[in-house]
Parts: sequence; structure tokens; C-alpha cells
Amino acid sequence: MTSNPENAVGARTNVKPRLPALGRTVRVYRSRIALASVILLLIAITATQSSVFLTVHNFVNVASQVAVLGVLASGTTLLMVSRGMDLSIGSSLSLSGMVLAFVMLQGAPIWLAIVACLAVAAAVGAVNGTLASYSPIHPFVITLGVLTLLQGLALLVSQTPLYGLPNEFITWGRLKFLGLPIAVVVFALVALFCHILLRATKLGRWLYAIGGSESAAHLAGVRIRTVKIGIYTLNGLLVGIGSILLVSQIGSAGATMGAGQELSAIAAVAVGGTTLAGGKGDMIGTLLGVLLLGLISNALNLMSISPNWQYVLQGLVIVTAVMAQRDAK
Repeated sequence: MTSNPENAVGARTNVKPRLPALGRTVRVYRSRIALASVILLLIAITATQSSVFLTVHNFVNVASQVAVLGVLASGTTLLMVSRGMDLSIGSSLSLSGMVLAFVMLQGAPIWLAIVACLAVAAAVGAVNGTLASYSPIHPFVITLGVLTLLQGLALLVSQTPLYGLPNEFITWGRLKFLGLPIAVVVFALVALFCHILLRATKLGRWLYAIGGSESAAHLAGVRIRTVKIGIYTLNGLLVGIGSILLVSQIGSAGATMGAGQELSAIAAVAVGGTTLAGGKGDMIGTLLGVLLLGLISNALNLMSISPNWQYVLQGLVIVTAVMAQRDAK
């Protein structure tokens, strides 16, 4: 019996479309494995240098320390997926935190201070989103200018840290739920929310579409400017949540308490596989990136390494992790 060439061609045609999808899946998992391998290597090395590193108490401490960073990185993930950027989140964290503390110190109810904090942070996000949507200038440059502006406003609120916050607020910040600090629980809820938004909602699909090709997304009917303003505003709201957590943890607010947070958030997201070019990334990678940065800081502290060297070594590990992911793709 002779074979039918058309059937043979059809069979080959049916197989080919599956290969690109399979290849992408393999690359994604290889990238995750590369990052997880760096984390496990760091854990193994640190465990030989410190007897307390592998204790439950220490890991809970690490989770608590990275909770604020994780909240900020969650919002940054949403922005970077859509090819956005916000360098002002550190200064926005400081300003909204100063507003939070200032309102409480005036004798206002705690809930009112929290509302004021969230409103300020969300307003900053909305302004950034509006500028990024209507201006041809790259968001990197726009938010860099906003960073300086907000830093100045924070200093105008008070040039010295604000202490003496209500005990009820500080106590709330140190509560535990199921043995975990409240900050860790909030971070977990924020991360879950952002994961669902990206993977299971129309807005998430729009963010990937905008990051992949803004012109194509526009032709598909996506309201680019509305989505951008909305996602920058949401990012600002998450910054406000991070500010509340940070102020409750340290029991005070300072004009420079958010300095450098934007770079750490971007680093965590980038290490997790979300590209600056947009259209790619997820919360799972961001969580791994946040975990890596937290473990690096914790490991170096346990080994009593000078803070000056910590920045050097942290940068080297980040570059190594990124290069490992690149090689795995």
C-alpha cells in the first residue's frame, strides 16, 4: 500500500506548531531552575558558615525583612511587564510614610492617617502614569525627575525622623498570624493578587500585549493610556501599602527611609526574569528574585561581612544569576 503524501505532510504540519510552545516551556523552567540553583548554592555555602542560618526563626526573619521589598517588587513587575518603569517608588515610599506619621502625630485617627498615606502614594502613581501616557519621554526619565521632586517634598514635611507614633499602630505592625509577621502575610496577599491579575484577568493580558507591542495592542482595541494610568496608580497604591508596613516595623518615619528601594525592587524583578523590554515576566520569578536578595543580605550579615563589601558581593551575585538565566534560555 502506497502512503499518501498529503497525509504525511498533514501529520508533520500537526506536529510542528507544538514544538515552539514546548521549547518556550522548557526555556521557562530552565530559567527557573537556574535561579533556584543559585539560591540553593547560596544556602549551602551560608549553612557551612553559620549555625543559625537554617533555623526557622532565621527564615521567618528573612521573610519579614523582604516583605516591604516584595510589595514594591510586585508593583514593579506589573509595570515592567507592560514596558513601564517607576524610579520614584523609593521617594514615594518616604513621602507617604512621612504623611502617615505626621497625620497620626497630629492626633488624627490611625485609619485616617492610613487613608492619607494611600491617597498620596496612589496620587503619585496616577501622576506618573499620566505623564508616561501622554509624554513621548521615556518613563525612566520622567520618574527620575519625580524621584527628586518627592524627595524634596518629604524633606519639607520634616527634615528629622518622626517618632512617638501611637502604640496601637506599632503593635499592629508587630502582630503575627499563624506564626508569621503581619508584614509577611500582607506581602503574600499582594503577591497572590498580582499573580492572579497577570495570569487570570483581561487587564493582565492587556499588560502583556502593551509590553509586547504597544501599536499592536492599540490595533487590538486596548485603551493604552487608560491601562497605563490605571496600572501606575495601582503601583502607587502598593507603594503606600509598603510604606505602612515599613513605618509600623521601624516605629518611625524618615525622609530618606525609602532611598534605594526602587533599585532593589527593579533588581529583584529583573533577576526573576521580567525584562525591561516588556511583554515577559511573572510573579513566580519575582518571588524568587526577592528571596535571593533577602538571602544575600541575611547571609552576609550572619558572616559579619562589612556593609561596604555587602553591596559589592550582592551585585556580583545578581549579575551571576542574570547571566545564568540568560545562558539557560
